[in-house]
Amino acid sequence: MTNKCNFCGSILASEYSLLTHQKNAKKCLIKQGVVLKGDFKCELCQETFTLNSILTTHTVCCSKKNNTELKNKNCLLVSNLLEFETKYNILLSKYNMILEEKEKLLDKITTAALSKTNNTVKNNINITTYTRTDEELKNIYDNNLTSSHIEGGISAITKLIVDKVVTDDNGKKMITITDKVRGTARYKLSNGENVIDNGLNTFTCKNRDIIMKKIYSIVSNEEIANKILDEDTNISKGYNEISDDIDGSNLRNSLIKSI
Repeated sequence: MTNKCNFCGSILASEYSLLTHQKNAKKCLIKQGVVLKGDFKCELCQETFTLNSILTTHTVCCSKKNNTELKNKNCLLVSNLLEFETKYNILLSKYNMILEEKEKLLDKITTAALSKTNNTVKNNINITTYTRTDEELKNIYDNNLTSSHIEGGISAITKLIVDKVVTDDNGKKMITITDKVRGTARYKLSNGENVIDNGLNTFTCKNRDIIMKKIYSIVSNEEIANKILDEDTNISKGYNEISDDIDGSNLRNSLIKSI
């Protein structure tokens, strides 16, 4: 009796071998229409293959496809980022315009309020001359600002500004706060120009810029930098208090109260 496979035509030695062949031989199973589960899996798409050679060929194509998809995603991300940046710049421009209009409006309100003040009140306002130049400010902070001021936070910085910048050598304050509520400061420059500094913004920003440069030079010292990195130290708390005041509003309010 011939043990011939009815599906693929293979001849086997015994009936048992024939049955085993028909259950396991891939060639025969394919002839039978059985869908084979591959032993070789693609790590990129998880598809399986019956032969390693087929997997190798597939992997090359699959890698190219994945790289193309990745590039397309990256291009889309870049495009979205550029679109977001454009919208952000537009909003920032509008925000700056609003701030400028706000400053102009405050100037008008202050000027109008001062113009309505009678001459007797005006004569009682002691407007002094402010003489500090940018170079002089830099020298003051270079010679006086230390790590102890950083440790003391905004209150220590405020005292330094009032004592060394606002107050002259005769102990007289060169800036007058005429309205504590609005923070309106008045002073006369050495060239005779009268200045109305609404919210003490101009004065605070100029001084804070110079102060922060000096502070950064101090904390570049490795020993002080390590203390600042340790959040439990007083100098770290003081430094965070100063650096977190990004727009200088806390320093400005402290100065208005102290001048």
